[in-house]
Amino acid sequence: MERRWRSFKQIVRLWVDLFDRHSLLTYASAIALRMLIAAVACTLFALGILGASNQEQLWRKTIGPAIEPKVLPHVFDGIDQTVNRVFSSSTAGLLALASALAVWEVSGIIRAGIGALDEIYETPEPRPFWVRFPISFGLAILFLAAVLGAITIVWAGHVTGGWGTAIWILRWPVAVALIAFAFELIVRWAPAKHRRVRWASFGTILVVVGWIGEALIFGAYVRSVANFRTPVGSLEVFIFLATFFYIAAIILLVAMELDELVRADMQRPRNKQVLLPLVTGVIRG
Repeated sequence: MERRWRSFKQIVRLWVDLFDRHSLLTYASAIALRMLIAAVACTLFALGILGASNQEQLWRKTIGPAIEPKVLPHVFDGIDQTVNRVFSSSTAGLLALASALAVWEVSGIIRAGIGALDEIYETPEPRPFWVRFPISFGLAILFLAAVLGAITIVWAGHVTGGWGTAIWILRWPVAVALIAFAFELIVRWAPAKHRRVRWASFGTILVVVGWIGEALIFGAYVRSVANFRTPVGSLEVFIFLATFFYIAAIILLVAMELDELVRADMQRPRNKQVLLPLVTGVIRG
């Protein structure tokens, strides 16, 4: 028991040192801010897609009724009018503007992630901005496609008919695979110093499990505890969203750091490994 406790304290000290040395919380704040702004652009783009494809009933029958009892009546009226205005003006111009904004904001997340990965890998960034920006734009498009695809397949669980049962069964495995693919894209191609795919497996698992767990916990909080129908509660929406994205960014950076720890340990002789002996000590006690 004493050995297990000692190994656990060493793991905690190791991670505290990594958070401080690589400025993970600072990068998490930058990524979370970008996520918050990108969420607005992505929401506009998603609403434009729903309007252009005549799928307004998804808002009116599913999303809207879930939001309405949680916010003040006048707040929901404003949200509903805004959504309907987007639906009525879902033209090619609006979709082009919304998609450009979404790609720009998500590319900012990618560039913040590049800085974090370079810090984690402790390598300088040799690429000029005219190389980093196109890379971030390309990764942003692929990342958006993967994440929006995951959200779409999860929401498609309400579909009825011949394909309804198959979609309901497969939606979560497909969503998990898409999120894992998005994470692999960032870790593999974003930093100046590339890592082979096999070094990203542990981080991928952590991101998928962590983000799904966070979504379930925050979803349960919204359904059972949160009350946004008071004046104070209306302001808490912004704190709620900022906290959600901040924790998501921390999970992402911890996953990246974990990949690098495992990679470095696997390339050292057994007697010089750091993380694996500590984890083994905690498990065995």
